[in-house]
Amino acid sequence: MKKEDLIIKWLDNNLSEKELQAFEQLDAFSIYTKMDKAAQSFKAPHFDVDSAYANLKTVQNNSKPSAPWKRYLSGIAAALVLTLGLYFTFQYSPDTQILAQNSEKIESTLPDTSEVVLNAGSSISFNEKTWSDNREIDLKGEAYFKVAKGSKFTVRTPQGEVVVLGTQFTVNARENFFEVVCFEGLVQVNYEGVIHELPGGKSFKVYGNKQFDNTTVKVEPTWLLEKSSFISIPYVEVVQELERQYGTSISMDQGLNETLFTGSFTHANLETALQAITIPLNLSYTINGNEVVLKPN
Repeated sequence: MKKEDLIIKWLDNNLSEKELQAFEQLDAFSIYTKMDKAAQSFKAPHFDVDSAYANLKTVQNNSKPSAPWKRYLSGIAAALVLTLGLYFTFQYSPDTQILAQNSEKIESTLPDTSEVVLNAGSSISFNEKTWSDNREIDLKGEAYFKVAKGSKFTVRTPQGEVVVLGTQFTVNARENFFEVVCFEGLVQVNYEGVIHELPGGKSFKVYGNKQFDNTTVKVEPTWLLEKSSFISIPYVEVVQELERQYGTSISMDQGLNETLFTGSFTHANLETALQAITIPLNLSYTINGNEVVLKPN
């Protein structure tokens, strides 16, 4: 769902639970909530209507009753929130923001016909007005790109920048994990001021304070085919990816966080997915509604 639609539904107090989660991922979320809070606390100054009306009657017997100030001021406050919200949206935020909520993937075509697929719990934003001169995207989460040939194409993440001219690659930029995989062409990864060049079949990965250069024989990410695959990945990252794919909350012993996991799980069935990530580590699981608990056998 586009950012403008989320804002309109928020102002109308009509967001679903998933839409609210997506709204909270917006870059300007804190600005909107502060304006809303300020508007709700906006009160008219003390005004003695009866006394003022009596004084007015002595001057003009046919005067009309005083206006309902609180109703007018409340309307003004709401209009102020809407106006400022839209102003910040269109003046200070990228023109377009696309979000994939948990349990969903979104395919989109960019203005230059480049293609992007967002994995669950991910978002991109870009300035459509300047796209022809400056192909830059801000990414939070994971996305697969098929970039049309042309000028430099840059994917910015909190961890680093990925620069290409025309190629196919994925970027996974989570809170404590960063990975770039090049499937075709050539990718430049700027991580902490150091440039890493990745030709097709190579990948660059960072977690903790460790950096890894690996190879891949895949031609596209497995999550496009409804399966998440991992090679020597910290178990906490595997569990968090399962949470995003199924919209669940999983708790487990924190001692498992840094355990390395190699394997995969399906996006089609939660029980099958849980078995795939627990059996290799001799764990069991219980499901209670939307919550899952992992325990050692």
